[in-house]
Amino acid sequence: MNYRRPSTTRLAALVFTALFLAAPMVWAGEPTQFIKKNEGDVTRLLGQEESEERARKFSKIADELIDFRELASRALRGYWEDRSDEDRDQFMSLLKDLLEANYRKKLEGKQLGEDYEIEYTEERRQGDRAIVRSVIKWGDSEKEREPVEYKLMKKSSGWVIYDLVIDDISLEETYRESYTKIIEDEGWEALIGKMKKKISELEDK
Repeated sequence: MNYRRPSTTRLAALVFTALFLAAPMVWAGEPTQFIKKNEGDVTRLLGQEESEERARKFSKIADELIDFRELASRALRGYWEDRSDEDRDQFMSLLKDLLEANYRKKLEGKQLGEDYEIEYTEERRQGDRAIVRSVIKWGDSEKEREPVEYKLMKKSSGWVIYDLVIDDISLEETYRESYTKIIEDEGWEALIGKMKKKISELEDK
């Protein structure tokens, strides 16, 4: 392989690509197969010209792969229980929009097997919970790889992802540290305002 080392931001985008490289529908197979199935669909989607239709399909995949309610409730913990259903729905919607806006453009043009590879190394399952461990590789040396861990839960419709751990850093914990601090220091409305502003900035780039 002859890959170039990506920047930190680009690596994060590649890792997020790995999260989305799964079936366009929730699939009730084994956890690793859920992650791997039809892994080229998203890269082909992002290879298409940007359009409302492409954005709609990308959003649909996100909804079906990620349990945003689980991620949101874990990220906010006690603050989640205190909010109304309307507040929770608004936060989940903004969280989803933020993830999409933050990564969609960064993922364009990246192709599995050309710019990076994914190696699945381990699966652990206990009841309706599972962990799938993998490695993102963009070169041959040990420095050109990053461990990625998917946390999944099984629902009536099949497996869904509720957290992603990159080199021992959890997406859930990262959100908790930043979002709960804003709530504590500035209040709920400040958090909502900052999320909306960030989404707008990303979409204007």
